[in-house]
Amino acid sequence: MLKYMAANMRFWLLTVLFTSASSMALAADGFYVGLEAGFSKSGNLDISQFGVNRPTKCDSLLPGVTASTDPECTANKISTIPTEFSPGLGFTGGAALGYALGNGLRFEVEYLNRRQGSDKTLIQLGSRSDDPLDQKKSEWDQNDPPSANLSDITAHNFFFNAYYDMRNDSPFTPYIGAGVGLGSTKMRYNARFLRGSDLGTEPWQVAAAGTTSYLDAKLEETGFGYQVVGGIDYLLGEDLSIGAKVRWIRLSAFDKDDISWTQVRDHAPVRADGVTPITADFEVDDTDSWTFTIGLKYYL
Repeated sequence: MLKYMAANMRFWLLTVLFTSASSMALAADGFYVGLEAGFSKSGNLDISQFGVNRPTKCDSLLPGVTASTDPECTANKISTIPTEFSPGLGFTGGAALGYALGNGLRFEVEYLNRRQGSDKTLIQLGSRSDDPLDQKKSEWDQNDPPSANLSDITAHNFFFNAYYDMRNDSPFTPYIGAGVGLGSTKMRYNARFLRGSDLGTEPWQVAAAGTTSYLDAKLEETGFGYQVVGGIDYLLGEDLSIGAKVRWIRLSAFDKDDISWTQVRDHAPVRADGVTPITADFEVDDTDSWTFTIGLKYYL
């Protein structure tokens, strides 16, 4: 959090210095509409997956494998799969309706849409000695280790914003502001686990060799969000201005539970009873993003 505060302080300082070096012209007052578009960059995004996990030898749905009486096959030990993603640059665009009071204060309601790039990362498995994932370390294909992919990241944000325009006698008007509201975040999470072609001679090892487990999950939630904003407008005419804006947005963390796996060791994602689904719970941490946009304001 400190790095974000330091970055914001540097931004505001530069804005104030720029303001003191310029003389400003008064912009229009009253109602206005705004449109903007540009690009965005997310901070690292942490996603953790939790679920009951049992040794591969317990899978009686594998061909030629009989149900095991080993106590591990009925234990409900939880495995944790943490992943960290670094999505690439994305597109952002939005629209706003606002009102300028004439004393430098402005208030507006805003819609902002953000679409991020994707990222793929290797999964680091087995964090505890009693985690069934530790027992499976030797099973994964060394040439195609377990991996996760994050894609189709979108956020629909609705903010109520307050701004202060630093007005003087030139066509340039810097401003700072902040907003609070709601953000609807959606993303697609895929995880893939491929077993090696030679696991051993036990019946379960022969049957599990070369099989794939796969999870394709849609993660989405609507939650609280806030932003800090800084920018500068240039007055093109009595009612029209063009400007550049930088903002930092944070959307709250969320959970999604009971998401069924897509495939487990080449068979349906169910346990040995053939009915109970194999599921995962997810925790998605707070999401941060920076955006830079160019926009127009038209005063009605």
